[in-house]
Amino acid sequence: MRGRLTEEQREQIARAAHERYEAGESWQRIATDLDLHSETVRRLVQARHPVTYRRWGQKPIADPSEVIRRRAAGETLTQIAEALGCSRTAVRTALETAGGPPTTRYPKLAERRNPTDAELAQLRALVDACPPAPRSQPGFRDMTAPEGREVAEVCARIVGDGVPMQALSTALGHGPTWVHWLLGKHDLRPEPRSARSTSRRTRTIDTTSHAEPQEGPR
Repeated sequence: MRGRLTEEQREQIARAAHERYEAGESWQRIATDLDLHSETVRRLVQARHPVTYRRWGQKPIADPSEVIRRRAAGETLTQIAEALGCSRTAVRTALETAGGPPTTRYPKLAERRNPTDAELAQLRALVDACPPAPRSQPGFRDMTAPEGREVAEVCARIVGDGVPMQALSTALGHGPTWVHWLLGKHDLRPEPRSARSTSRRTRTIDTTSHAEPQEGPR
């Protein structure tokens, strides 16, 4: 622990600590590096600089300039979070604070909307043009056929324009995951998240046991 500080040292410590706290570091981390008590550092800063205190438990944002640079280079939120050692929420907050590019996986999802009547009519007509599904109940369509891919391509365009997959699925009268399934069948899903929870990393999922959803009779 340091001895008695001069006024010049106090000013230097306060300036450096203020910048580090505003950048997201905790008082404890700053104090440890400066070989001081955290309360001493906080009082030195408070006496010399205006401080915007974070709520207890609130995570600091990532460096906005670095996040924007990485986002412009094409990195995903997960990749940026892993590179900077912070959460996806911190990355998203940094982008919003700096007015950076959209933080979602879909280019225009920041302007989320519902599908239009014209879009739904187009999709229904394309679905009706799909051949019947082999060995299935009457009314089911073969969405793996070339006609089904055309449906998937239109769905992908609408999703990319700001319509959530779940909203589009339900608007078409299907289950909430139908569009997600259809885009997956044709390798047209938006960029997937690379991060997975610990529970998913430590267990094996038998994907062969899950039946593929089918379109119901119209």
